Amino acid sequence: MKIYLVGGAIRDKLLGIEPKENDWVVVGSEPEELLNLGYKQVGKQFPVFLHPKTSEEHALARVEKKINEGHKGFQFDTSKTVTLEEDLQRRDLTVNAIAQGEDGELIDPYNGVVDIENRLLKHVSDAFLEDPLRVFRVARFYSKLSEYNFKIHDSTYKMMVEIANSGEIETLSKERLWGELSESFNSKNPWMFFEALMKANVAKNYFPEIINNEILKKKIIYFSSKNIEKDIFLSIVGFSIDFVELFGFPKKIMDLYFMFNEFGTKFISLELNNKIILDFLNSLDAFRRPDRLKILLQQVKYFLDFNNKEEKKRLNVFTNLYIAIEDKIDYGKLNNLDVDEIKVNVENINLNLIKLILDKEIE
Repeated sequence: MKIYLVGGAIRDKLLGIEPKENDWVVVGSEPEELLNLGYKQVGKQFPVFLHPKTSEEHALARVEKKINEGHKGFQFDTSKTVTLEEDLQRRDLTVNAIAQGEDGELIDPYNGVVDIENRLLKHVSDAFLEDPLRVFRVARFYSKLSEYNFKIHDSTYKMMVEIANSGEIETLSKERLWGELSESFNSKNPWMFFEALMKANVAKNYFPEIINNEILKKKIIYFSSKNIEKDIFLSIVGFSIDFVELFGFPKKIMDLYFMFNEFGTKFISLELNNKIILDFLNSLDAFRRPDRLKILLQQVKYFLDFNNKEEKKRLNVFTNLYIAIEDKIDYGKLNNLDVDEIKVNVENINLNLIKLILDKEIE
């Protein structure tokens, strides 16, 4: 049994990037041996094991055969006879198909080191065509590595176009698509993800609204230069509802997306009047869930910054309202009142609070 470090950790080290995690491949072994050594099996479709001390993933070397459509349509062979070179050949890009032995020596049968030096993202073999998810993986690596001046090789682009035109992308789950999109927004240049998908005909076939969309491009580039929480970034950048549904945005981001689309424009045009502000806060459910007001304020600030607009007074009023609500408003004793009386008392106290904050801001 031999164990090799593989993939992204080696690529990142060669680029001077601190690897976030290590992936290992085990050659010449089988599940029973690893289980006897204390490894814990977690993979169902193919054997993946957690190291008993480090908990890092160790996968048995494998080869795969395409037997059906989609990224799940593979038959795996993880027998002891599978070689390291065979395992590396099934990987997506040459820069991810480098291994390192326990002695520190690099095993690089597909010239990944040269491609790193030349800043090229290039497929390992024709097996690239068998997994439609690889189109999005390459786009994601392009967004991550573009700051190191990586380009996608023309021959790989041709394969990406072939996959895009084959219709197999439709077999991919929303969860897998979201995973690649989400990772691209962890990079400094998420727009490059879309640039690659446009050049590969994926956008043309599945989300043409981003093509020649200069406003969307400017927003993504602008917001990616700011220190914005990813969930808020994705909720305000301006994707269509068809796009967010195609990529399976999680419920948390969808809620922020709909909140901004419903309340963002209203906030900016809202008349600063006691009753109007109260109605707005009630419709936002801000008194019960002040976090919604806090997030909306963040969304609006970024939106205004992008549009080079300033709403200092408006933002100050609502920021002070958020602070007051978060500190818990004192509504006094309401135990002996009926429902209608409670409602009137609460409304009056809220209106007085809003008036007090407005008056201070006007001063």
